[in-house]
Parts: sequence; C-alpha cells; structure tokens
Amino acid sequence: MSGYPPYGNQGGGYPPQYGGGNSGYPNYPQDNSFQQQPPMPGYNDNQSCASFYGTGAPPSNNMNYPPAPYDSYGGNPMSNPSYGMGGGNNYPPPPGGQPPPPMYGQPPQQFGGYGNSQYQPPYPQQPPPLQQFGGYGNAPPQPAYPQQPGPPPPGGMYPNIPGPSGFGQGGMPPFSNQPPGPPPQEQQSVLLASLENYQGTVFPFPTFNAEADCQGLRHAMQGAGTNERALIDIVANRSNFQRQHIKLTYKTMFGIDLVKQVGGELSGEFKEIISALFDAPATYEAWSLHKAMSSGKEGTLREILLTRTNAEIRAIVDTFKRTYNKDLEHEISHRVRGTDFKHMLISAVQANREELSPQQIQQARQMGIESVIDRNRARQDAEDLYKAGAGKFGTDEKTFNAIFARRSYYQLRATFEEYQRKHGKDIAQVIRSEFSGDAQDAYLVLISCIRDRPTFFAERIHKAVSGLGTRDSTLIRVIVTRSEIDLAQIKQRYQQLYNRSLAQDVGGDTSGDYKRILLSIVK
Repeated sequence: MSGYPPYGNQGGGYPPQYGGGNSGYPNYPQDNSFQQQPPMPGYNDNQSCASFYGTGAPPSNNMNYPPAPYDSYGGNPMSNPSYGMGGGNNYPPPPGGQPPPPMYGQPPQQFGGYGNSQYQPPYPQQPPPLQQFGGYGNAPPQPAYPQQPGPPPPGGMYPNIPGPSGFGQGGMPPFSNQPPGPPPQEQQSVLLASLENYQGTVFPFPTFNAEADCQGLRHAMQGAGTNERALIDIVANRSNFQRQHIKLTYKTMFGIDLVKQVGGELSGEFKEIISALFDAPATYEAWSLHKAMSSGKEGTLREILLTRTNAEIRAIVDTFKRTYNKDLEHEISHRVRGTDFKHMLISAVQANREELSPQQIQQARQMGIESVIDRNRARQDAEDLYKAGAGKFGTDEKTFNAIFARRSYYQLRATFEEYQRKHGKDIAQVIRSEFSGDAQDAYLVLISCIRDRPTFFAERIHKAVSGLGTRDSTLIRVIVTRSEIDLAQIKQRYQQLYNRSLAQDVGGDTSGDYKRILLSIVK
C-alpha cells in the first residue's frame, strides 16, 4: 500500500462478513463478561497504530470467489451492481482467489453479491424462507438466513439504527443528542438484489466488547490532550453497527455524549471524519445532502441519490424529515436548479426503481442472467430512446428520465446493449449529444454506476485528491460510506485506472492523524 506504515487493522483473522452492499449482518455469539480494560498504549511518533484494544483483519485480496455453496453471511440490499451481461463493459475483473476460512463458531461465508464481470454459475442452495427485510426503510419481505443466537455486535455499512442524531456545529457531521434507548438491534442477513461480489475493507471486530472500548476511549481523552492514535485504533477497526453500540454504551456508563466529547477534543478534517464514522449512515448522508443543497454542491446530490438502493434512499428521506422537519423532495424542488436535473433527483427519491427479487437472484444464478432480463422490453426501450433523441429534432427528456429512473440496472444494461447493436452508438455518447450541464452529468453518473460502480467511486476519489488542494469532504464521504461495501474493489479499480495505489494518493494528499485514520480504513 504505497510504503506507508500500516496504522491499525494488523491483527485478527476473521472472514469478511458479506458479499457486498449495505445490510447483510452476521451474528456473533454473545459475550456478557466484562473485559478488564488493558493499560493505555504509549505511542512513539513513528510507531504503528496497532492497538492494545485490537484491530480487525485486512480483507483478502482474492475478490473473484469461485462458485460454491457458502452458507452464512447474506448479501446486502443494493441494486447498484457493477458489471454487464457480456457487453458494454471494458473493465477488467479483480484477481482471482479463494475466500478466507470461516471464523470459529460461525458457519461458512455466503457471498451474495458483487465482484467480477462474469455472472456466477448456479448456486446449489435453495432460497431460504421469506422474512421481513432488515435493512433500510420498509422494503418488501426478503428471504433471510437463520439468525445466530446472541446479540449482534457486528454490522454493515448502513445498520438499522432507530432515530436520527442531532447535529453539531461548525459544519461537522451530526452529533447524537438522543437520550439513551434500548440497545441497537442488528438485523438478520438478507439476499442481495445483485449477482456480483463486492467487499469492504472494514469488518466487525470479532471479539468486540463495547464496555472495554468505552473504557479505552475514556482513557484516550483523559488528561491534557487526546491520544489520537488510540482513538484511531478503536474507531477505524469497528463496524458502523459496533460504533453505534459504543455510543450508546458510553452514554450509559458515563452520562456523556461520546461524539460531543470527542468533537470537543478535535478539530478540522480529523474531527469531521471521526464524526462521520460515529454517525448512522442514513444520518450522515441526510446531513451531506442538506449541506450540499445549502452550498450548491450538485456533485454530492448526484453521488448519493443516484447511486443508492431503494431501501437506502427511503432511510435517507425518513432521516432527513425527522432531523430537519423538511421534506427532501420539497427541498430539491425549491433549491436545485435545472429542470431535467431536478426531475431526475425527484424520481430518485421516490425509491421506486425496479430491483431483482430474491427469487430472481436465485433464478439468475441457476439459469443465467438472461432468465431475468426482458430482451423484448430492452429492444423497445432502446428504440424509444433513439426516437426521443437521435431520431428526432430536439430531445424528449421525459422519455429518457422514465426509462433511466424506472428500470433495474440489469435491464438497463440490456437496453444499452440493444441500442449499441442496432444504432452503433454507445449510450454515453448519446447522452453527451442530447444533454448538457447537470443533467448530462447525472445521466453519466448513472451509466457509470450501472456498468461499473467501483470505477465511478475510484474516479470520484481521484478528482478529490488531484490538482491544487484536496476536496476533503468528498474524500471523507466516499471512503467512509463505501468502507463496508465495496472499498476493496474501489482500490483495485484505482490501481488499474491510475497505476498508483489508492493509499499512495490519499497518503500523499493528507497528513497527521487525518492521514492515519484514512489509511487505517483504506488499508
């Protein structure tokens, strides 16, 4: 990783908890025994942040998992898969390899989602029984794997934590003002609405003990100054769900809001990323959207609203309403400029895109992706797009929006193929010919994510660290929100696109504790 010392995440040996996406949570056995707090580590300036409190294992570099009847961790509900159906995709797959062995006491791993450019051969297992969906919002029932006994300390990127946090001052992500409630309950794993294998770089800490972590954080903030490296060791090596549990436990033990206390000790970008890591993801993204609309950051609106699943968007919309007492669609209507761009965002917040059902996923794995694609509809949509654009004078923007906003990513890939086959033009060229400004950029974001989502985020990070200065909020947002979803694949695409490691460019553009925590997440 570019020669920088590995700050944290050097120990451990547990497998990644899910194949991709945002709410496939494994469940670990309960540990009700209080662990005595170890002594505070004393760090030298050049010493690695390998904490006494433990660090998680880095992910396997072998992302192209072979087909096999893995059992445990279900995928997460994300409809933004990366690869095509044999056409329109020039991105190389990640290197091959084997998945890591299961953790002691846990069943083997189920890789339910993303990873390479070829769809997976049939999986022999039968679909599990239907059960209420456990991720964002009020999604329709989805099949789930049986829950293991004990409370679920680990978590996905977007845990189902009830209620938004209150927001802090100074442009930082929100701090929690909520009174302590019942411990956050992690949801059962569900099947992904996709077929590729994605993997994050941050995993649940296998011997997680919230009370021990709270004691460690309290010691790190005692006395003159803060032991930032001890803080990094704990925060960067716990899943988002585990951080939510730490926040609640800290307030229960000491009667103090942890994030406010940490925020009072820190400043600048380091404070911003710590606050972002401690926020429930829907809360952080609602805050990001509110800030973007206040400052005219259309790129942030595109990045969030055009790349998330229906369930994720529902959670963001609900959190935005509770936090600001404002309707997100109403805010978009009154704050966003450009009619076509505004219509695209309003369509997105309806969270009504077609997504593969669990039965369709199983069918695609057994019979191939063509079994869940409607080729006749793809041909008709391709022809409608042609008649709405290149085949007429002017552009029928409503037809473009209707097809791009409603069809599933897999169906849109088929539409792009049919358009290329019949009219000999790539859909991105069509968009550049028919649209301009923010609307053109929005359609190109959609096309990029439909074809290869990790590449979109790799390019987004590259723009943030290139040129004069660093777009720190963009860098923080992408790395934090993708850290438990597909950051491993983003790293691979970054290397392929720019012939430099992501850690090398991130480390070269940042410094101090801010650099250390970013590299602890990127690994």
